[in-house]
Amino acid sequence: LMNLPIDFILVRHGESEGNLAQRRSKAGDDSDWSKLFKERHTSKYRLTEKGRVQAKIAGKWVKEKIGTHYDRYYCSEYIRAMETAALLDLPQAKWVTDFYLRERDKGVLDGISSTERQKNHSDELKRRELDTFYWAPSGGESIANCCLRVDRILSQLRDQCSGFRVILVCHGDIMTAFRIRMERIGQHDYTEDMQGPKPTMNNCQIIHYSRRNPFTGNIHESVNWMRLVTRADGKDPDGVELEDDGWKQIIRPDWTNEQLLETVNNIPQLVNNRKEDLDKDRWIFDDSSADRS
Repeated sequence: LMNLPIDFILVRHGESEGNLAQRRSKAGDDSDWSKLFKERHTSKYRLTEKGRVQAKIAGKWVKEKIGTHYDRYYCSEYIRAMETAALLDLPQAKWVTDFYLRERDKGVLDGISSTERQKNHSDELKRRELDTFYWAPSGGESIANCCLRVDRILSQLRDQCSGFRVILVCHGDIMTAFRIRMERIGQHDYTEDMQGPKPTMNNCQIIHYSRRNPFTGNIHESVNWMRLVTRADGKDPDGVELEDDGWKQIIRPDWTNEQLLETVNNIPQLVNNRKEDLDKDRWIFDDSSADRS
């Protein structure tokens, strides 16, 4: 993670038509899912009125807390991301849209209500419980797949934007993929820490990565610092105000042999060799086999 932009800001789009329609569906209200709405591709979802307010507030925070001008402006070409980017109202912004930043493809689960997912695709949802990181709905992408797209963007940033200040507007699962790659979050940490009851990425959540130590001002070769800016849930009944959780140093994990085995041993072994298999191949387990040429 060397030679990336000095400041790299990610912004999720504001509340979209799809976000609102899904939330209502989960509460038992499917009135938004008209024939016309279901026939609209998810890339064409607009922001709701609340989403537009969220975007303007996010833009105000970015301009006041980080800056008004950036060297590069990137945006998903999905309509809700483009609308959010414009409403950030960054002066003299020239946005580059990139389809690598599109939202995760949900395959057969895309563009249908929560009710329909539960009714017609319960097998897909059951399969998701096996592993949320590698699970891909039929015809869609896993989080791991999204990480491959993010790697393309990071490679581009290294080549073209090292030392720059860059802002990027995209989607919730893509921002999660950026976190996985930027912070080196593994499969097990993702499952345990990032899929809890609190949403992984709120609408118009901001992630600010930096190579600059916020306490000393020194610039490092690698991105070592980050801060999350989220909705002030519980403090703001309308869910639009933002709250900065402060700068944190990124500690990327490495593993000792013992730590690897500790994780391995948390998974019970279900299949093993029979005695006759071991007898047949006993030379493999013979200590003297190491001396054979």
